[in-house]
Amino acid sequence: MGIHELQYKRLLSELRFKYEELDLIKESLAELGAEFEEYYTQFLKENDIVKEELEEEDTPQFEKFKKQMEPPPIECDETGISILEEKTDEYKDAKKVFTKLYREIVKKTHPDKITTEDPFYRNELTILFKGATYAMDKGKWSKLLKIAEDLGVKPPNYKKINHYLKKEIKEAHQQVKVHKEKYSWKLYEADEKEEKDNVIKSFIFQLFRRQI
Repeated sequence: MGIHELQYKRLLSELRFKYEELDLIKESLAELGAEFEEYYTQFLKENDIVKEELEEEDTPQFEKFKKQMEPPPIECDETGISILEEKTDEYKDAKKVFTKLYREIVKKTHPDKITTEDPFYRNELTILFKGATYAMDKGKWSKLLKIAEDLGVKPPNYKKINHYLKKEIKEAHQQVKVHKEKYSWKLYEADEKEEKDNVIKSFIFQLFRRQI
């Protein structure tokens, strides 16, 4: 096993772990928004602050926060979410690298290529074909690589693929960082009441410029 293949296996494992972390955070944020609202409302009552009056100011920062509190979309795919959704130049360059791998997958999964009469197996292969086509179109490279792995298809150029895996890991890491900066997550991570109150104070100051 060459050095590029070893690196590929390590990077793919790291990427899957990062996506698992990202999905866990997203699932948690879907619930933490309500918990934040509850604690925030109680804090205002304890400090004799009328919520309606505070939020009347409706600053651009507050509007941004309300959008932020909306539950993020959850990606059901075990391989994670896509980093390259649009047909950017980067996507086009990456597609050139992954096209050969996709063609090898198609040889094994395209309905016209399937020779087995087993209806269950035919259906499984058809699902993989559709998944690979979707992954190729949307730039979901980790999904494409997972399908290839399931079929026993090896990437044709580990070195080039590693380049895109590194970029995807970096993007996924950045998404994790962004989600963890949300106030609902900060409140979740705070243990003591004083810490929690400080999160709310910071939130109020940032959105309404009011010092508590």
